[in-house]
Amino acid sequence: MYLELSYVVGPGASYPDSPPDVIQPVERTANGDGANTTLVHHFLHNGTHVDTPFHFDPRGAPIDALPIEAFIFHSPLLVEVPKAPGEPVTPEDLARGDLANADALLVRTGFDALRDTDRAAYRVLYPGFTVEAARFIRDLPRLRAVAMDFLSVDGYVSGHRSGYAAHHALLDADASTRPPLLLIEDVNLAPLRGRTLRRLFALPLRFHGAEAAPVAVLAEVEG
Repeated sequence: MYLELSYVVGPGASYPDSPPDVIQPVERTANGDGANTTLVHHFLHNGTHVDTPFHFDPRGAPIDALPIEAFIFHSPLLVEVPKAPGEPVTPEDLARGDLANADALLVRTGFDALRDTDRAAYRVLYPGFTVEAARFIRDLPRLRAVAMDFLSVDGYVSGHRSGYAAHHALLDADASTRPPLLLIEDVNLAPLRGRTLRRLFALPLRFHGAEAAPVAVLAEVEG
């Protein structure tokens, strides 16, 4: 059985000050046109998306340089880490489950519940990771990606103050002897509650030289 974990692309919750998405009709049969066509203006960090190493490291790989196998995970691990607004994810929160064998870590804080009910809080008060938590997961032996049910691995306030230290800890080539991770942000992890997770697919659109991309996240679960 497969579950879709990506949000629909369109106007909605996004990082403060990010350009809004616009879905613009070009042709419509209702207006007498021969077809329905649409123009999309989309900022790559809006909605469910993946950050690549190039996002913060000029030497890092952009989205079109990564093999498709980089986005398929055979040992994903979901951790439930309930968080209050503004309360960051710490290493102690993540030290559970079979971390040594996980190739993707899915961090559910419950903050996804606010995406439609309290959009202001969702955009500004999301948890983020402490830099210690970022360094902790960067050094895990098999981990290749981390996914989260909030907007960014860096908290809104803490990210500005630290120069986006959590992003740098996870993406920069010289931040660890381990390879950089992929960051899958703003993921709907609520459907996974009570499910046994088998595999994860996070398939991006390929934009030439881009640091990020919208991503279709699919979870294979036991029926």
